Amino acid sequence: MGVNQTEDIFSSIVAILKHIDKVQQDVLVLSERSVVAFYTFIEDNKLQPDEKTLEGFQYHDIISQQISAVNEAVIMIEKNINIYLHAVKQDQNMLDESIEKLSVRLTKSLQMAKEKQDAFSGNAIDPNNGSELEYF
Repeated sequence: MGVNQTEDIFSSIVAILKHIDKVQQDVLVLSERSVVAFYTFIEDNKLQPDEKTLEGFQYHDIISQQISAVNEAVIMIEKNINIYLHAVKQDQNMLDESIEKLSVRLTKSLQMAKEKQDAFSGNAIDPNNGSELEYF
């Protein structure tokens, strides 16, 4: 595969990542609006939220944290691809070494995202695993 083809593929990947990031940001905004609407309803009507309602708010928090963790991974991958593309433009001889470094960085980004997922999820995904949800 030629340098131009490699550059085109990675540029396309960066464009896709930017789109994913934009969609995630929109989802976070809508999710926040949703939880604020529910909270305002509870407050305005002087309701006492039950355990299921509090659990729902906790799930919202987990979802927001997961989306933020994915966003961080997307940003890191995009940054690493852009570093790689810059290196390719500067020196074609760096191609093999840069791909290896990119692979290591992408693997680290994925591992970090998985660790954050595990840390943020608690037992929300598998209620049979671990203790009860903690409310903040």
